[in-house]
This record gives sequence, structure tokens and C-alpha cells, in this order.
Amino acid sequence: MLIQDCMEDYINYVEMVRGLSPGTIKRYEEELNLFTYFLKEKGLTLQVEEITIQHLREYLVYMKRERNNSPVTIKNKIAIIKIFFEFLCKEGIYGLNHNPSLRLSNIKVDRKLPQILSLEESGRFLINIKKVSSFPERDFAMFLLFLHTGCRLNELKELTLSSINLKEQYVRFRGKGNKERAVPLLDESIKALEEYLKKRKPLFDTDILFLSMKGNPLSKAGIQSIFKELAKKTGIYREGLSIHKLRHTCLTLLLKQGVDLRTLQEIAGHASISTTQIYTHIAPIDLKKKMDKHPLGD
Repeated sequence: MLIQDCMEDYINYVEMVRGLSPGTIKRYEEELNLFTYFLKEKGLTLQVEEITIQHLREYLVYMKRERNNSPVTIKNKIAIIKIFFEFLCKEGIYGLNHNPSLRLSNIKVDRKLPQILSLEESGRFLINIKKVSSFPERDFAMFLLFLHTGCRLNELKELTLSSINLKEQYVRFRGKGNKERAVPLLDESIKALEEYLKKRKPLFDTDILFLSMKGNPLSKAGIQSIFKELAKKTGIYREGLSIHKLRHTCLTLLLKQGVDLRTLQEIAGHASISTTQIYTHIAPIDLKKKMDKHPLGD
């Protein structure tokens, strides 16, 4: 069976059955199209049942040498290929009696520790937003929410009026894989959101929470631009500082305050606790102090 036909079935499956987000589905489709393009350009088979481990290894070389992809990028691309072949084997209707990707070795990646703001920098950033922002109520509420909840950029962009419950004091995020999670709101966040809602004036009838000064929903690029501008004006900006670092900052500060990894995993919306564990490497001294209090340590 042609790989293009299998791809179409797979994309329909992840959209309708697994309910993945449009962004994730688009990324899967792009990566599988690139793999198909590679096979076609190299004059290799386009019959999915004839694809071998050798074809996949050649694809690895192609990504590294011809596309100059980093180990992290290659690892992510290969993960999508593996999921695709797992689906084909599991369905059992595509003439595939073995999974060629099973023998594909994992790509070794040096995991970098997240860059974060210090507690002092975070406080200085928030305090000074009100002094330098052209829309202080919105920006203070928006970035306070980042630092209080550790949400992702896309999660914040997609927030609606119905996503926040100020009475019950929680916000509901829709994360990766279209999974929802509720995160408690702190009093300061509630107050900031209340102040912003008094100033929020939609140009059209929209439920999106954070809007531009003209009343239109903010884009991801728009929020990133606002952050970079405010970071520079408040004196916290440095090379490599992105809005995603606010998420890392929140999770790290919570860990330092003694929040356990399982709770941190729930707040962050991580599918696996192994992702959350990277934060334990950021402040080993803090963790060592906690371990010194172990009752069996004497």
C-alpha cells in the first residue's frame, strides 16, 4: 500500500480518535510528508510494506547531512515516524507484518537545563510592567498568570472568558493532546484579572480572554513581542530569554518551595513525570538541604 494512503488514514485517526490539537496534527503531517519526499527523491520504495530499517537509517543521515538538523530535531522527527509505524502494525490492514522502526536506535541528546528568571528578577519585572506598559492592566494580568501557573504560550493565547472562574478561583487550560487541566488561581492573579476585565473591550463578539488594544485576540507572535519589549524596558532582558522561560521560572520556584514532583506535573500538564524531573537539576543545593532533614539521615 502506498505510504501516502496510509498517511491519510493516520492523520484522520489522530484527529478523530486521539483528538490531537490542530498544531500537533499539522506537525505530524509535515514530518510524514518530508519522509515521503525523501523516499521519492532517493528513488526508494513508496510501498509502506517494503520500507526497511535501512531506509530509516538513510533518512537519519539525510536529516543530519543535507538538512543540517540538530540531534533534538532529528529525535522529534524520528519519534513521529515511530508512532506512525506503530499505528500501521496495530491496525493490521496495511500489509505490514513487522515494524521497521523498532530497531532504530534512540538519538542521544544533551539535555540543557532551562534558563529561568530569579525571584528578584521576576518581582522586578511584574512591578515595573505597570510603569512601562501601554496596556498595564492586560500585561500585568497576562504575565502574572504565566508566572503563577506555569502555563504554555499557546495555552494562554487560547484562554477564553469561560476558562477562568474567579469565584471558584481556578483557570482551566487546554494543553498538549487537547488535555484539560485546572490550576488554582492566587489572590493576586484574581485581582489582576478583575482589573483587566474592566478594561477589556472586544472589537468583535469574541470569548478570547486576552485582546489587543484594538480589541482583537492576541496572536502568539504578538504576546512574544509584548514580552520582549517589556523585558527590555524593565531591565531583565538578556540573550536567549524567551517567554517560555516564564514557565520554567514558575515551575522552578514552586519546586524550591517544596512542591512535590507529582503536584508539579499536574500543574505543568506534563504527560510524563520524567519531563518534570529536569527541574530537580536546577537547584541541587535546595534539594540537598531538604534531604538533610530525612529522619533516617542521622
